[in-house]
Amino acid sequence: MDMGDTNKVLIVEDSKFFASILVRRIINELGFDVDWKSNYADAVATIECCQDDYFVALLDVTLPDAPNGEIVNYALGKGMPSIIFTGGFDGKLRNQFVAWNIVDYILKDSASSVDMLLSTVHRIYMNRDIKALVVDDSKTMRDSIVRLLKTQLYQVFEAGNGNEALEVLGANPEIKLIVSDYEMPEMDGFELIKRVRETYSKNDLAIIGMSAMDAPLLSAQLLKTGANDFVSKPFQVEEFHSRVSHSMEMLENIALIRDLSYKDPLTKLYNRRYFFENAQNFIRQAEEKGRIVCVGMLDIDHFKNVNDTYGHDGGDTVLKEIACLIQEGFQEDSIVSRFGGEEFCVMVAYEQDADVVVHFDAMRQSVEDMVFVLGGQNVHLTISVGVCCAQDELDVILKLSDSRLYAAKEGGRNRVVAQ
Repeated sequence: MDMGDTNKVLIVEDSKFFASILVRRIINELGFDVDWKSNYADAVATIECCQDDYFVALLDVTLPDAPNGEIVNYALGKGMPSIIFTGGFDGKLRNQFVAWNIVDYILKDSASSVDMLLSTVHRIYMNRDIKALVVDDSKTMRDSIVRLLKTQLYQVFEAGNGNEALEVLGANPEIKLIVSDYEMPEMDGFELIKRVRETYSKNDLAIIGMSAMDAPLLSAQLLKTGANDFVSKPFQVEEFHSRVSHSMEMLENIALIRDLSYKDPLTKLYNRRYFFENAQNFIRQAEEKGRIVCVGMLDIDHFKNVNDTYGHDGGDTVLKEIACLIQEGFQEDSIVSRFGGEEFCVMVAYEQDADVVVHFDAMRQSVEDMVFVLGGQNVHLTISVGVCCAQDELDVILKLSDSRLYAAKEGGRNRVVAQ
C-alpha cells in the first residue's frame, strides 16, 4: 500500500454518537480529512475503491454485519495500518489484537479514550517521516523489532552490531531513533551509545537500550551512558510501542520548544537569538568548503508610513510577504532571520567567484516588483540593502553591513551598497 502524502482517515464504527465525536475532533484538532462507514459492507466497498486515500483506519471490532472482527482481517489483508477500538477486553482478545499486528488498540472505557485515540492517530501520521535503526546480533530478534516498527510506519534500517550501526547512521544522519541490544560482538551497546552521543544529543536522537541479561544495574548503566530509555527482553508489545512513542514525543516537544525560542512568531523566520548562536558554526563550515560568507542587512523603506496609513495589520502583512520572498530567494546555504522591526539579516555562503551583489540586487528588485494589497489598495514598497563579505570577525562583518545599509538609506533608498 502506498500512502504517499495522504492525510485522510477511515473510520468504521456503527455507533453514530461515538463516530460523530471522532469525526469532529479529528477534523478540528488534527486537521485530517475523515470518511465514516457504519457497517462492514460499506467499509469494504470504500477500501476496494480508495484504500490508498487513507494513511490509517480506525476500526470497531464488532459491526452489525461482521461481529467477529472481520473488518480488521480485511483491512490488514489490504495492507492498511489499523487501530482498533473496542468496548470489550480480556486476555484472549488482547492476544488476538497482538496477533493481528495492528498499530494499537484503544478501549472505550473512559472519557480519555478519544484523547488516546487522537494521540495515536497523530503519532502514526508523524512516524511516516521518521527513520529508525534496529541494532541486534540476533536476526530473529532484529526481524521481530523491525516488524513492530514498520507496523507503526517508521522507516526502518537494521544492523547486526555497533560497527555496522555507526556505518548506517553515517549514511543516514536523519535517523531519529535507535533501538539497540546491549550484548553484541565487535561493539556492544555501551560503546555504541557512547560513540553516537559524541555527535547526537539525547534531544536530537533517541536511543532505547535492550537486554535479556538479569543484571539489576544494567538499565541504570545504559541510561547513564546516554540511552533515553531501556526495555528488558522479552517484552510486551504494548510496552515496547509505548516506550518508543514516548521517546518520539519527547523529541517532538523539544523540537517545538526550540522552534518557539528560535523563530519569529510573525514571519516564521529565525530570530536574532538563533542567528548569533549559529553564525560562527555557519562561517566555519563555509570556510572548510572554501566558500566566502556574506551578510546582507535588509530594511523596508518608509515602513512607518505603512503602519501609520494601513495600521499594524497592514504592516504585519507586508512583513510576512517580504519575509516569505527573502526566504524563497535564499533557500540554500544561508541563515535568514528577522533582526527586529522591519530589518532582516541574511548570512549566505557563496563560491569564490560568485557575484554576491547581483543576488541581493535581484532580491531588491523582486520587492520593488511586488504588489501589496492593503486596505483594498495596491501598494508598492522597496527595500535598502547593505552587504559585507569581509573575512573578519562576526561583529565586524555585522557593523560593516549595517553601516552600508545606512549608506543605502542616505543614498536615496531602494539600492544595494556593498562597499
